[in-house]
Amino acid sequence: MTELNIVPKGAVLIRNGLIEDVGPARRVENLAGARQAREIDATGRVIMPAFVDADVALVESGEMERQGDVDEAGSASFRLMSRKRGLASAAAVASECAKYGSLAIGANTRCAGELKTTLKLLRIHRAVQLKPVRIRSIFSPHFSAGGARTSSQALDALTGKWLPSIKSKNLAGVVEFTVGESLPVPDISTLRAAALIAAGLGFAIRFRSARRLEPVHLQLALSAGAVGIIAPMDTLRAFVGPLSLAGCVRLIPASEGLDNPPGARLDIRRAIDEGAAIAITSSYREGRVSSLNMQYLVYLAVHKLGLSPEEAITATIWNPACSLRLSHVTGSLQPGKSADLLLMDVPDYRELSRRAGHNDAILVMRTGRIITRSAALNAA
Repeated sequence: MTELNIVPKGAVLIRNGLIEDVGPARRVENLAGARQAREIDATGRVIMPAFVDADVALVESGEMERQGDVDEAGSASFRLMSRKRGLASAAAVASECAKYGSLAIGANTRCAGELKTTLKLLRIHRAVQLKPVRIRSIFSPHFSAGGARTSSQALDALTGKWLPSIKSKNLAGVVEFTVGESLPVPDISTLRAAALIAAGLGFAIRFRSARRLEPVHLQLALSAGAVGIIAPMDTLRAFVGPLSLAGCVRLIPASEGLDNPPGARLDIRRAIDEGAAIAITSSYREGRVSSLNMQYLVYLAVHKLGLSPEEAITATIWNPACSLRLSHVTGSLQPGKSADLLLMDVPDYRELSRRAGHNDAILVMRTGRIITRSAALNAA
């Protein structure tokens, strides 16, 4: 979807934290529900849905390997981290997300290896839920955690203990499987069994890889009904259409717009033209070169990856919401959805992609409540 459904001189009517109506201001202002409403003058500015960042590390141990996998030192460091420190770290990152207009995020657990530390991290996510951002926790299991195991033992531990425990406590809605990285990874039959069991338990499935996925992995994503894939864009055109039709979003970390823009630009352009749904994520990790400013990612998507402004906005709002199974709540301005929206200090949405380094969100609103507000904004 790249159609933004622009409403010139529009208005949004909000009641009890939900969008009640949206449309031309002349019509909305004459609705019975608008007669006693508080008015915020947005003349000459853009009202838009809040950004959605589908891949963020809210808490990390500070001991992680450069390639991003958990190691024994990193796992031990996180195990010793106090709950107070973990909460403070998560709250600080969540506040930064909100400042830049991201009000829904996918928070991964890649820094935790053992079930105990994973549950600790997921409980931290729950403690800062809606303070102020909407968090979709993503359980990222490591098959090698806890020492060497056979594939059968690893599968039994994951499906017999980890997944049921997390599901029963309602601590995560997405399971992300990593394939093809440096640490020991499951063989394809084990990975397939784990993904199908997780899907059967009601989890959404996501796959991550540092390398381009092979046909066997893409076929697995189809059979498991994956909602998202984080991996370099492959050139296997036979899978683009089926994955898109199945609702699978290709998530592109912002670093790909900097590390290999010519190659990424061609592959992403081809995939979009063939119907792929693309989401741009910050893939933020503390201490790494990354940005939580989604407007900057819109700029990168247009000027480095060749997306149109409409495609870039869709890739930072609607598509990531779909990849987190949050599109029924947020990601667009529609009646019945949460009033998560931004007031941008630009006269035209296309200006957002021309202002590198800017944060033009002068008002950030979640469920109808103003979280951040610029002193320059006037309210009637």
